[in-house]
Amino acid sequence: MYLGELLQSRNNNLDLFRVIAAVLVIYGHAPLFVPNQATQDFVYDMLRFDYSGSLAVKFFFMLSGLLVTQSLLLRPAIKPFLVKRAARIFPGLIVCLLVSVFVVGMVLTSLKTSAYLQHPQTWNYLLRNSLLFSLQWNLPGVFENANTSVVNGSLWTLPIEVLCYISLAAYSVTAMRYSKRLASLLLLVPIGVFLIENPLVLNYFAAFNDALMLGGCFCIGTFFALYQQQIAINAKGVALGAIALALLWSSPLQMLCFYCVFFYVCLYLGSTGTVNRYLKIPGDPSYGIYIYGFVIQHLVAQLLPNQSLIVNQWGAVLIALPVGYLSWYCVERPALSWAKNRFANQS
Repeated sequence: MYLGELLQSRNNNLDLFRVIAAVLVIYGHAPLFVPNQATQDFVYDMLRFDYSGSLAVKFFFMLSGLLVTQSLLLRPAIKPFLVKRAARIFPGLIVCLLVSVFVVGMVLTSLKTSAYLQHPQTWNYLLRNSLLFSLQWNLPGVFENANTSVVNGSLWTLPIEVLCYISLAAYSVTAMRYSKRLASLLLLVPIGVFLIENPLVLNYFAAFNDALMLGGCFCIGTFFALYQQQIAINAKGVALGAIALALLWSSPLQMLCFYCVFFYVCLYLGSTGTVNRYLKIPGDPSYGIYIYGFVIQHLVAQLLPNQSLIVNQWGAVLIALPVGYLSWYCVERPALSWAKNRFANQS
């Protein structure tokens, strides 16, 4: 099977892998809420250069680059593309922020309700985070005595995602429109610069390294989309990837090779008959799980102050899963349907 065929929804179960990635983010964040316990992260124990939550976010960005580029290739119109991307990000985000401010915040703040509502930080949190501009991390009097007072640490990736969308739109009307070869070469620059272990680059961009690596992963997804008719997804490819990874391990190309092979293996597993036939899930609750997960982990820590890592992880997952479905069916899917119908009759 080639990647282009896999991208037809009946041939993949990528929604399941998105949910797994969102759960891994919760798993990776748990040490923030459970201090003074030995931290064990199975991904970090294996790799030593990345941990579960970070790897899951990189998978999200690769898959996003792949799917939104595919969407743009099928319909190369910028306005519908940007409206649909906004419908994917902002409605769910804004509802999450409203819940955080007017439900979680108002219940847990140490301030009087009137003082909380009049505090400028309350409205800055809502407004700036709704616009994904100069993100605010704290609400007045909320989680003051927690191990971390950050209300929702997962939001930091969303401005990067939006920037990737805007960059892809610009890229599509320049390089992608005129030359596939030029488009590919331009993609290799951020992939190579930000995912190859180059001390000069890592030191120069140290403050932005995590963000730039996510951009590199998005570019890998875009590259995959451009060559979807040439990339075969099969067991032979997995074996060749494993050999390449073994040969390049401990070299400067280690990280780049690992991420490419990891993404390829995820796509392969998402296309297998067993996963497709027996593990198909309804809807896509992954975004809701992701944006609510951090806040839910806070609440689990508040309710069970002497919890273990496992209790925080799985307690939060059990709550976040139905919340993610509520977000999908009540907010995200209607917004996406509106955006799709908005341009249904336009060429």
